[in-house]
Amino acid sequence: MDALFDIIDSGFFKPLTGKYRGLFAACITALFERLHGPYADYRVNVTYGELRDLFQPLVAASPNDATDGDADEELDPTGKESDRVRTVICRLTETGWLETRLDKGTMVSVYGLTQTGKTLADTLYRLQGGGMRTIRRNVRYTRNSLEAYVRSEGREPYELLDAFDAAQRIMSDLSDDIDALESQRRKLTEDVARSQGEGVAEILRELRLRLPEVTRKFTVESVVQYRSHIETLLDGILYWPPERREKADSALLQAQPLLIRELATGEAPLLWLTGAIRDRVTVAMDVKMPELREAVSNFGRRIQLIVMQQSALATQGRDTAARLIERLTVRSREEQDSLLHRMADAMFPRWVRLPDPGRIRVGERAARRRPIDTGLAHPRLTREERRNAYIQQMLETAFALTEADIDRYVLDQMGAARAMSLRHFNVKKALDLLALSHSIEITTHPDSGDEWDVAPDYDDTGEIRRFDTGYGRMQAFTLRRRSRTP
Repeated sequence: MDALFDIIDSGFFKPLTGKYRGLFAACITALFERLHGPYADYRVNVTYGELRDLFQPLVAASPNDATDGDADEELDPTGKESDRVRTVICRLTETGWLETRLDKGTMVSVYGLTQTGKTLADTLYRLQGGGMRTIRRNVRYTRNSLEAYVRSEGREPYELLDAFDAAQRIMSDLSDDIDALESQRRKLTEDVARSQGEGVAEILRELRLRLPEVTRKFTVESVVQYRSHIETLLDGILYWPPERREKADSALLQAQPLLIRELATGEAPLLWLTGAIRDRVTVAMDVKMPELREAVSNFGRRIQLIVMQQSALATQGRDTAARLIERLTVRSREEQDSLLHRMADAMFPRWVRLPDPGRIRVGERAARRRPIDTGLAHPRLTREERRNAYIQQMLETAFALTEADIDRYVLDQMGAARAMSLRHFNVKKALDLLALSHSIEITTHPDSGDEWDVAPDYDDTGEIRRFDTGYGRMQAFTLRRRSRTP
């Protein structure tokens, strides 16, 4: 860790922690895109005039009121734009983001990103959505590198090292996908609550464009699909002749001398690398793939719940069959008969057709499909991995709710009341909060015993009322119970 701070100056991050951090971050990413972006002209330096022209629009567009931060920035918001641009350039040069050198061809001083500045500017550029979105193919990289290493009979050590590096990234990629799905699920809920039902189609269309990247983890980039082939290649390496394995060990140590630090006494580099690749692929399929499936399932359920909620809101106020029956109940028997007869005469006549027995043909029995071997095997997990998986399973089931739990909570809160707003429901524990957030789903439960209507509670301004649950705020709806028709 001390070597890290020998490379990075102590004031390197000051531009990104001060008052004008947004301006400095925009200037850094703009210069990175100019030199190394998709439309770069293959130059690694720019002159002072080009750098000034690049920074000047960003300085002009930056707000005069700076963000709260360290007050060590000497950037006068009331000064001239040229002076502010000069201050930005000097500041980035002093802190180690920019460096100057002499162009021997033109004998002019040019500016460029330092090696450390370029590395971190690339991260800032990608965090802000720069560059093209690509699908990471580490599972296939592992397989392809192992195939190339087997074909070379151990004479290409970098192929096995590349396979090991790609196998390490498989776990991180799956973890990133799980975190991204959870983040998108939370963002979807916040966006729908903020839009109050408007623009939901646009939000779902944006999500539809991002989901193919995750679905590839179940198809062309599936660990299940390539695990069997990867293990076959690894088993083949273990049965190499002793002479070939010794040469492969020597080549690996010569290509990567730091590998000796990871090996135990007397352990062969070839066996250690192949075992590490096997362990990572196995854990990725047995642990991370079920977590990814659960994250995708939760994401789909949240979208389904939002669509159902919006559909319920869209049908409010329409003359549905339930509202028609309610109006008929307050009328006399003669008025009911008269209205129903007029409606029957106005309806389009129905045609009743029976199937012709002569045209019915019994189809041949379809051939039984053979099961597909997915390459699943019994998990080979360590004691620590089994313990972590058990803890994760307990955490997932600790707050699991069934339809019966939701029905029981709603019925207990309502008692004998025919209608009640969610604002009057009591929340005493975490399971009550979860049941309250899913209470409107009772309208779709067939075993609740009654039929239900749900309607939003509007305030004086015509917007849906929000109430405090003690753990956060949520929209208020009224549940109305009506007896199930026989």
